[in-house]
Amino acid sequence: MSYEERMKSMGLAAPEDIKKTLNNDSAVLLDVRSMEEIEASGKFEKEGHPWVQSACMPTSEDMDISEELESNKDAPIVVYCRSGRRASRAKEILESKGFKNVLNAGGYDDMVAMGL
Repeated sequence: MSYEERMKSMGLAAPEDIKKTLNNDSAVLLDVRSMEEIEASGKFEKEGHPWVQSACMPTSEDMDISEELESNKDAPIVVYCRSGRRASRAKEILESKGFKNVLNAGGYDDMVAMGL
């Protein structure tokens, strides 16, 4: 399924919105893949932006939220996983906890393909 199709079905953010958000110095990258997945494929890092990992499953009711995230619920968060499903769930959980600016960027490969 293409990124555009997943934008519609899973609520992924538009690439231009992700790029705009990552131009904001206060944006945080939230990787919700497991550490094993991250070790296998790498992590997406952008200079000047904190990278946070907190595994989330599509069926999760809750997730660990780091102090770094908890301390600023207004900071823009770009969340990603492998395909976007877990990131969608993480976005829902974060928004239910009062986070105001969360974008689902889909998967790690999507972010690399966007040239972010």
